[in-house]
Amino acid sequence: MYRNLRFLSIAAAAALLFSACQPEDVEDNTPNVRPLSVQEQKTIESSNDFAFRSFAKLSEEEDDNVFISPLSISMALTMTYNGADGTTKEAMRQTLGFDLASDEDINKSYKELAALLKGIDKKVVFTSANSLWHNKDYTLRTPFVELNKTYFDATVQGLNFSSPAAKDQMNNWVKEKTSGKITSIIEETSANDVLFLLNAIYFKGTWTYKFDKSLTKPGAFFLEDGSTVTHDFMWLKKGKYLSYEDASKRIIDLPYGNEQFSMTLVIPTGQHKVQDVVQELSAVNLKTWLASADTSGHELLMPKFKLEYKEKLNDMLTQLGMGVAFTGNADFSRMVEGNPGLAISKVMHKTFVEVNEEGTEAAAVTSVGIEVTSANPSPYRIDRPFIFMIREKSSNAILFIGKLMQPE
Repeated sequence: MYRNLRFLSIAAAAALLFSACQPEDVEDNTPNVRPLSVQEQKTIESSNDFAFRSFAKLSEEEDDNVFISPLSISMALTMTYNGADGTTKEAMRQTLGFDLASDEDINKSYKELAALLKGIDKKVVFTSANSLWHNKDYTLRTPFVELNKTYFDATVQGLNFSSPAAKDQMNNWVKEKTSGKITSIIEETSANDVLFLLNAIYFKGTWTYKFDKSLTKPGAFFLEDGSTVTHDFMWLKKGKYLSYEDASKRIIDLPYGNEQFSMTLVIPTGQHKVQDVVQELSAVNLKTWLASADTSGHELLMPKFKLEYKEKLNDMLTQLGMGVAFTGNADFSRMVEGNPGLAISKVMHKTFVEVNEEGTEAAAVTSVGIEVTSANPSPYRIDRPFIFMIREKSSNAILFIGKLMQPE
């Protein structure tokens, strides 16, 4: 559409891997938490708000599974934001919920959040890696490079985008930084490409309370259209987790490691459906529900599942307010010397998640293209579609959010 525009892609990859252990296996694993700075709190609040707004938009297709990493998307777009200016920068600021914080405060808060998540649990590995891959025919602006080096620890490398080897080199970086959970994000490159920014998040942890693999057995999962499918359910016989229930939903909060990280499930009850509960999701409501939750030791059955998700995010981000970034009026003049007109062409998001007795394995990739321009009760069964999140409790950061409409 924009003949005089050149092409830039920005990608973010996130991967998540959990295995299982009992709490007695965790020795001297006191959570390494600290108070958050004011800006850290604001950044996490804005990231979580972006998570709920983007998830709600993507959930409008009611029968489809959805799984995204809002933290990965936010970090990738923040690196992009560092090259924006004018009305484009302001639109991205509002979409990402940055309020009126300075660029330095925004970037610093992401750096500090990444450091916090890395050291909070000895049984959890969290890493965040970033890189800038630019066309050798273009020179990146120094302030743009320095911001991403300083606050995202980004490496910078020039490539010949006319060569197929450029794609392979970037994809190999993604594969390495995500322990093989994401194998590719760049489909092709050409001489018209200007820059690729890659962000990779990797997380490896353990369940606090183990599901007994020998008890896994088939059961009925009830779909929202009234039909059922037979699927394997895993069984937590002895464990503790937070539980909350009201007229429309039940909350189950299953911990990992030293219980700072958890998987939070939101299961509709009665005649309510997932989309009804999606409309209730917000940072304030989630905080209220969890504050009202009680510790439960009830046996729990939940489905093992695996799903893959791929979605173009242009429409969602436009609806959230940054449509100008996709047009010939976009201003990314802080990225490249010579002020070529840059505009976002495509934002793609691809994810994978598998939940089993050992834990959870998940991965997410975001690609942003820019053109120049009491008594033993019965076990609680999670046997209907539900929403699930993977969170860190001391910061309240949401790493992943999704909905399982049909297990696979």
